[in-house]
Amino acid sequence: MTEQSVQSTAEENKAVIRRFVEEVQNQRNWDVFDELNDPSFVNHSSPPGVPSDREGGKMFLAGFLSAFPDARFTVEDMVAEGEQVVTKKTFSGTHKDEFFGIPATGKPVTLTFVDIMRVRDGRITEHWLCMDQLSFMQQLGVIPTPG
Repeated sequence: MTEQSVQSTAEENKAVIRRFVEEVQNQRNWDVFDELNDPSFVNHSSPPGVPSDREGGKMFLAGFLSAFPDARFTVEDMVAEGEQVVTKKTFSGTHKDEFFGIPATGKPVTLTFVDIMRVRDGRITEHWLCMDQLSFMQQLGVIPTPG
């Protein structure tokens, strides 16, 4: 591959992730979820009890969006190299429905987190997530904030 084709692929992969954020996470378009996530998709960050396949990913995201119906995801930064796209995103939303056993708190939450996605042939094949789960639980009031 030439330097130009590698850069072109990285830009195409970033466009896939931008589309996922806008059309799936923010607009809840489940047809686009299926279009952009490969049937062989693996979520390496699935919580316990959630399948790590494409359907498990859809199930988790749908449950998350149901619990935070005003959820909004914003890409703050994005870097791509080869098949991997790394995004730093901000999530904000209000906890209005049960989320993994946590009853609705009505509390607003804002989190910055990092996603790593592998994109191959225009489809997402793998996902990793790094987020401050302690801060998330503290904002929900599930774990007390020190002081």
